[in-house]
Amino acid sequence: MSSVIVIADDLSGAAELAGIAFARGYSAEVQREFDPTSDAEAIAVDPDSRGLPPTLAAQRVEQVARAVAAARSAWIYKKVDSVLRGNVRVEIEAVLRATGRSRALLVPANPSRGRTIADSRLLIDGVPLDQTPFRDDPEHPRTSAVISELLGQSDLIDVPDVADSWQLHRFAVQLDKDVLPAGAADFFAALLDTHGAGQGSGARPAIPPLVGRPALLVCGSRAAWTARKGACQAQRIPILALPEATADLTSVVQGAAAELVSRGVLAIAIDPASSRPSQVQQQLPRLASVAAMLLEATPVATTLAEGGATAAAIAECRGWTRFRVVQTAPAGVGVLQPLDRAGTPTFLIKPGSYAWPDEIWRQLQNR
Repeated sequence: MSSVIVIADDLSGAAELAGIAFARGYSAEVQREFDPTSDAEAIAVDPDSRGLPPTLAAQRVEQVARAVAAARSAWIYKKVDSVLRGNVRVEIEAVLRATGRSRALLVPANPSRGRTIADSRLLIDGVPLDQTPFRDDPEHPRTSAVISELLGQSDLIDVPDVADSWQLHRFAVQLDKDVLPAGAADFFAALLDTHGAGQGSGARPAIPPLVGRPALLVCGSRAAWTARKGACQAQRIPILALPEATADLTSVVQGAAAELVSRGVLAIAIDPASSRPSQVQQQLPRLASVAAMLLEATPVATTLAEGGATAAAIAECRGWTRFRVVQTAPAGVGVLQPLDRAGTPTFLIKPGSYAWPDEIWRQLQNR
């Protein structure tokens, strides 16, 4: 029986929290389909529900939550996005129905990244959310900072103000057993440090993960690509922007594979400059197909996926459904090894709204 089970809404969130558990001494696994037979002490499940219509997202999450409840883990955590993108309210309510909990304590604040809650408003470095670049998020624009407007009305979900990590730990210590904990990474870490104390084998040293070469960086995040493109150009990292739908992918991949092997690193992406916003999401499966073809054609040692949807699309193409966490990593990054196939590369995943940590980015730089 696993000690901790996380129900996320995308693969990057699942990987992030599994990495947090691993750093605290838990054996940790990420699953795209819940498998209660795993002997991992912490399991993070990705129902891939963030981009679904609310009704379908609630149905999928409730199905997973019922299976999780039947597994009788020590405790369950509902992971949500720190700026409340996706189907946050209906997914939490679905977990409440499945588990029989009376209420949820939702703490999306991540003080470690400057994301706090004051007077029931989400702030980033003290700036209201709707006055930050999240206002122009291509999939989930944040046009308000008010929690009730972002979340929707619910009598079952409490969202407290949070200014710092001390408050997070106070909420973790006071959590009632009948209350479902939900939120972002910092609250999960606080819960592990209180309720999970002694369950893991002890904190693992924070060693930056080794990025083996050849390394393939895949960016499906429209919001992140402008900055990432500039960084790649500055560091002489070769870039393959996804070609038009009419292009012959086989010939494109052959040229990219040769460059990946000779240069040791390659970035591939959907370039929003040549695509309408409505087309970017439609092109994600094509981007994942190109990544999968490169993985098949070259001895890639490390795949780095930017954005949960990007990571899930690659995993779908490769048939990866279960991953074990194999290394500690900087905050926000999960370092995974697919369990379903032999000879698979190390798989690094992070949310599209975070930058790659310097420890990882330095290893990608072309020498």
